[in-house]
Amino acid sequence: MRAAAKPEGVSQWEGNGMGEDVLGHLKTRQQIWARERGLKIDADGYCISCDANLFEPLSACSRRDIGAGDGSELGKGGARGKIQALHSSAALACNFFDYWRGRDLGVLARSLGISTRLCDMAFEQKFPTGLGGIAPNLDVVMFGCDGSLVAIESKFTEPFSKSKTKSILKPKYFPPDHGLWKDAGLSGCQTLAEDLRDGRIQFVALDAAQLLKHMLGLAFSGHPWSLMCLWYAPGEPFADVHSEELGVFSQALGVDSKRFSAMTYQTLFDRLVLGPEHSEYAAYLRCRYFGGQLSEISTAAQCCGVNKVSNGSSVTLEGVSKKFGDVIAL
Repeated sequence: MRAAAKPEGVSQWEGNGMGEDVLGHLKTRQQIWARERGLKIDADGYCISCDANLFEPLSACSRRDIGAGDGSELGKGGARGKIQALHSSAALACNFFDYWRGRDLGVLARSLGISTRLCDMAFEQKFPTGLGGIAPNLDVVMFGCDGSLVAIESKFTEPFSKSKTKSILKPKYFPPDHGLWKDAGLSGCQTLAEDLRDGRIQFVALDAAQLLKHMLGLAFSGHPWSLMCLWYAPGEPFADVHSEELGVFSQALGVDSKRFSAMTYQTLFDRLVLGPEHSEYAAYLRCRYFGGQLSEISTAAQCCGVNKVSNGSSVTLEGVSKKFGDVIAL
C-alpha cells in the first residue's frame, strides 16, 4: 500500500498541544457537572464510588461482566476503580448502554443501524487472538439472535491523550512464516498492520493498533461480526484529527473495511427514539454529555448514509466529513 500522509490537522495537533487542551476541557466540564449535583470527587476527578458516577447502579449482569474484565474498572484490593473517573469511557458506555439491559434492545439496534434482531448485550467481552497473554477486551458487544456480533469500542477522552502505542504492534503479531490477520481471512488488516510496523502509516489520535487487535480476536470468535468505534466528538476543531484518522484507517483496511464502522455518541443519542418513560435517562445523558458547547455537532456532521452489510448484523457508514467529527467509514 502506498504510504499514507498524515491527516491535515496532525501537525497542529502534535505541535501546539491541542489534544491536551481538549482533554482538559472535557475533564473540567465533567467536574463542573458533578459539583453542580453535589457529588464528591477527589483531586483527580474520581467519584467516591462507582454508583455515584452512573445514572443508575450497574445491573447484576453488567457488574459481573465488568468485574471479569482485565481493566480493573471496579477496582481491586481497596484501590479505586477506573470507572469512578468522571472522564471514564467505561462509565460513558455503562451510562448509555446498561440502561437497556432488560429493556427493548430494538431501540438501540435501530439507532446503531443494525437490522438484525438483538437478543442480548454484554460489557468487557474477551476475544483471544491465539497469542496468549491478555486477550483484547471489547467495551460492549451486541448479540444478534442469528448468532452475529456487533462489537463496540467506546472512546471518550482517549483520543485526546498522548500515547506512543497507538501505532505500535508488538513483534509477536508478526511471526516470520505467516500473517496472523491473513490467516484469519483479514488480508486488508494484515496489510495495514505491516504498514504500521514499518512506519508507512501512523496515527496520533486513533488507537489503530487496538482496533486491529480487536478485529483479529473477533475473527477467531466463530461468529459473523463487525466492529464499531463509538466515540465522543467534542466539536470542531478538536474532533478533526480523530475524524480524519478514522477515514484513513477505514480506507487502509481495504477489503476488510466492510467490517468496520464508526459513529459519534452524539449521533447515536440523536437517533434514539424515546418515549416519556425514558425521560429521566434521556435528561441525564443530555445534561451530562450532550447539552453543552463542547458536545455540539454541526448538522453537517450528521450521518452520510447507512448501507447494511450482507449479513445484516452490522453497518458501514459511507462518506467522509473532514471538517466535522462524526461518522467515518470509506
